[in-house]
Amino acid sequence: MAHAVAGYANLDRAVAAARREFDEMPGLTLTADQARRLWALEPRLCSAVLRQLVDTGYLRENTAGRYTRPSAA
Repeated sequence: MAHAVAGYANLDRAVAAARREFDEMPGLTLTADQARRLWALEPRLCSAVLRQLVDTGYLRENTAGRYTRPSAA
């Protein structure tokens, strides 16, 4: 179930909400645009969320620009 994070000024809260989505759906794979629409985020905030999740190793970005959990790749 998608959890809208529109209005989250706090990056940490948006990251936590995104992690919940990937935890609930282990095989979830999204492009940046799909993630932005799913979580109702502004493009810059969505980019920051995805970048943090990749930088911490929680997500992996493949060559097609899709984000997924490393265990689902």
